[in-house]
Amino acid sequence: MLKINKSSFNDFLSDVMRYNELVAPVMTDESRFETIKDVSAIHLDLHTYFPVKHFFFKKRQTLMSFDKGKVSVPELQPEKKQRVMLGLKRCDLNSIKRQDLMFMKETEDPYYTEERERTVLIGYHCKEPFDEYCFCSSMDLGDYYDLMLYEKEDAYLVEIGSEKGRSFVDRYRKYFWDTDLFLTPEDRRMETDLKLEKRDIAAYYNSPDWKKGVDICFSCAACVTLCPSCYCFDLYDEIDSKLSKVERKRNWASCQLTCFTKVAGGHVFRDSREDRFKHRIYHQLQYFREKHGMNLCTGCGRCIRGCPTRINFVNILNDMKD
Repeated sequence: MLKINKSSFNDFLSDVMRYNELVAPVMTDESRFETIKDVSAIHLDLHTYFPVKHFFFKKRQTLMSFDKGKVSVPELQPEKKQRVMLGLKRCDLNSIKRQDLMFMKETEDPYYTEERERTVLIGYHCKEPFDEYCFCSSMDLGDYYDLMLYEKEDAYLVEIGSEKGRSFVDRYRKYFWDTDLFLTPEDRRMETDLKLEKRDIAAYYNSPDWKKGVDICFSCAACVTLCPSCYCFDLYDEIDSKLSKVERKRNWASCQLTCFTKVAGGHVFRDSREDRFKHRIYHQLQYFREKHGMNLCTGCGRCIRGCPTRINFVNILNDMKD
């Protein structure tokens, strides 16, 4: 176990910024992760409204272009600086694990992989839930980080979780101190008031209780946009008026939108709002787990927190009867 003293923490961050891109939680118009220019703007305890996935899985990305008879693809940029991402909560880290699974193992996406491999993940352990919408303590989250910080009175205890984390510590060893302090089960504990009580929801697909959420759902897709784990996208071709230049682009998409399952001929596989509403939750809690052995959902609560009508699907599921 190592520690870094709070008295030297800002000096450490300033040193990191000299040769790295530092990304951390800040409060602007809303809480989010941003590239840091001033370390005083960092709020480590923030559970950000917006997730970090856009740093790896871009909202909009050109994958190919055709111009004057020539096809080209965006080049990778291996000369980019190392990125240090600080202040990730355990739910965020586990969501990155799920995205890594989809974009680096299930199918290798070179652009996602490039961004991930240049990034050091430094977590910050939550001592208590951010608000009433967090339910991470019922999602069996694991350890997935390069370094994890645990706050003490005058220092942060530092746990190393990977070789990348160890190399990072070696690089900035003057800020890290050996310590006799150790982490207790209580130090690692995180208990939320909101808990998902049902682990297997296969039997509830036809429950009439889904109407509690469906009837007040706008199908606005805020839940999916704010989800740190969702990875759905659409591909489309953007063509100029002379039909001489084409760009194939990838944009974030949402299973909550009617157009998402629309195919040639105009058929929509999930045309009803109820089908779309249930599909998102079943993908998060059932289908993904059946295939990969873990829930896609990590219990961050952003989908509830950002919903215009505050649809709490956890309570809806908990109230369903066998």
